[in-house]
Amino acid sequence: MLEIAGAVALASAAAFFIGTSWRRWPDPLIDFGQQLYNAWQLSIGAVLYRDVGCLYGPLSQYFNAAIFYVFGPGLIVIAIANLIIFAAISTLIYLLFRRAWGVLPAWFSTLIFVSVFGFSHFVDLGNYNYAAPYAHETTHGMLICLLLCLALAEWARMPTGARGFIAGLLFGATLVMKPEFILAALAMTALAALIHCKYRGLPRLYPVCYWLVGVALPTALFAFYFIWFMPWSRAIWSAGKAWLNVFNPAFNSSPLAIRLIGFDQPGSRFVAEAVAILFACLIIFGLGVVTRLADHNLSRRLLLPGGAAVIALFTWLGCCVINWIEVGRCLFGLALIYLIVSTVCLLRKPKSGQTDAPSRSDILRLLIVGLGVALMARMFLNPRIYHYGYYQAALAAMIVPAVMITELPAWIGGSSRARTLAAAATLALILPGIAKLTARSQYRLQSKTLAVGVGRDRFYCLPTRIDPLGEIIGTLTDTLRDKARDETLTVLPEGEFINYLARLRNPLPHPCFYLGAMETSSETELVANFQRTPPNWIVIVSRDLIGWGIERYGEKPGGGQEVMRWVEQNYKQVVSLGGDPLDYRERGAILLRKYSR
Repeated sequence: MLEIAGAVALASAAAFFIGTSWRRWPDPLIDFGQQLYNAWQLSIGAVLYRDVGCLYGPLSQYFNAAIFYVFGPGLIVIAIANLIIFAAISTLIYLLFRRAWGVLPAWFSTLIFVSVFGFSHFVDLGNYNYAAPYAHETTHGMLICLLLCLALAEWARMPTGARGFIAGLLFGATLVMKPEFILAALAMTALAALIHCKYRGLPRLYPVCYWLVGVALPTALFAFYFIWFMPWSRAIWSAGKAWLNVFNPAFNSSPLAIRLIGFDQPGSRFVAEAVAILFACLIIFGLGVVTRLADHNLSRRLLLPGGAAVIALFTWLGCCVINWIEVGRCLFGLALIYLIVSTVCLLRKPKSGQTDAPSRSDILRLLIVGLGVALMARMFLNPRIYHYGYYQAALAAMIVPAVMITELPAWIGGSSRARTLAAAATLALILPGIAKLTARSQYRLQSKTLAVGVGRDRFYCLPTRIDPLGEIIGTLTDTLRDKARDETLTVLPEGEFINYLARLRNPLPHPCFYLGAMETSSETELVANFQRTPPNWIVIVSRDLIGWGIERYGEKPGGGQEVMRWVEQNYKQVVSLGGDPLDYRERGAILLRKYSR
C-alpha cells in the first residue's frame, strides 16, 4: 500500500514539473530547433547527411521523422513523444533501483530524477531537459542504456542466445546514436562479461555470435538505407557517424569542448573537485559514525532525542551549508570510488559457504554505477548537474543516496533502527537541496511569458525587457512567412529553428557556420556549397559564440569571415531588427535577399 502511495506521489510530482514547465522547455534559437527542422525535412523525403546536417548518428533523427510523418509536424508533437519516453525512463529507473537497493531508494532516486533532472532550467539556455533536449540522442540513449543494463543483468545471471542477441541489439543501437552512450554501453558490457568470466568462465561461441549479430544489425540497416542515396563509402561513413566523430579534431579541440571536459583549467578544477569529494565523503562517513553510535551506544530512552539531533544536523547541512547547484563536483569521484570498491568485492574469490554466483541486486548495482561513471566521463574534471548534467550526471546523483540509505547501514552492521536513522538523515540532507534547486528552476521557468510560434509550434521564452531575442525571432518568422513562401533560407551563424517555424528549407546540409560545429573541414568548403545552392534569403542573428572562441561573428577565419564576405557580395539587406547581429550582446537580426542578376 505504501509503495502504491509512493508511486502516486511520483506521478503527482511529474505532473507538477511538466505543468509548470509546459511549452517553456526550448531555447528560441539553437539546438532543439534543429531537431525539429531535421525531423520535418526527413519526414517529407530529405536524406540525413545529404540534405540535412547532424553531428550524431541517424537513429534518433529518423525516429523523430517517423513521429512527424505519422502525426504531422509540431513542437508539441515531439514534446509529447518525449514525455512518453521520459515516463519510460522514470519507470525503468524505479524498477532497476528497486531491484538493486530496495523500495525507498528507488522512490527517492526517481523523485530526484523527476524533480532535478527532468524539466529544470538552471542555465540561460533551454534545451537541457527531457521534453525539448538539445539532442534527442541524449534522451533516447538514456532509455536504451537503461534497457541494456536490465538485459545485461539477466544475461550475466543466465546467458542464452536470445538474451545475448537482445543485449547486442541494444549495444548496436548506441552505435548509431552518440559517443557518450557508446562508451556507457561498452562499460556495462565489459562489466557483465567480467562477471560471466569470473563465475561461469569464458562465454560459449554461439551466444557471442548472437551478440555480434545484434551489435552489427542497426549499423548495417542504416548503411543499406543510405546506399540508396549516396556512394557506398559515404553510406558506411554516414551509418557510423556516431562513433567516427570521436576522431574528428574539429569537435574535440574546440574551446567549448575543452571547457566542458575541464581541460581549460585542469589544476584548479581538480582541486575543487577533490575538495568536494572529500567533503561528501566526510558527510557520508559522519552519517555512518553517528548511525552506529546511535544504534549501539544509546539506550532506548535516548534513541528518539539522539535521532532527532542527527536529523536536525543533516537538515542544517542541507539547508545552510551545501551549495546544491555545484553538488555535481563530488558525484563523479563518489561514483568512481563506489565502482572500484564494488568491482573488487564482486569479483573476489567467494568465501566458504557463499554461493558461487552473485545476486541480481549485486550485478545491477555494479552495472548501474558503471553506467553512471561512463556517462560522466565527458565531464570528469568539470562535473555538474546543470547543462549536460541533466543526463550525464543524473544516475550518479541517484546512486549516492541509494547507497546511503541501503548499503551504509549494512556496512556498519546496523539493525533496523540504524537503517531507519540512515534513511531519515539522508532524506533530511537531500530534500532541502531538491527544494532549493526546484525554486531556482521555477523562477527561471515562470519568467518565460512571451509566446513565439503558433498552434502546435507555440512555446514561451523570456519577455523583451529581459531578452529581446524571442520577439526578434517571432517577428522574423512572421515576415518570412509573408515574403518568402516556398523559397529557401539559411540562418547565420546558426538557427534552423527559424527555418522550421517559417517552414522554409535550408538548401545547405549544414546547421552551423563556425569552426568547431561545422560539418566541413574549412570555411572555403562552406562558401563553395553556398555558391552551388545559394539560398533566396539569409538571416544573420545574434548568437553567443564565446564558448567557441568567437567574440564577433565574421571577425576571423573559422568564425564566419569567408562566409560573411560572400554574403556581402551577393545579398542586400531587407529588414533590420534590434542591434548589431554580429555582436551577440546587442541582440539583433537582419534579413537579406539575394541580388537578382
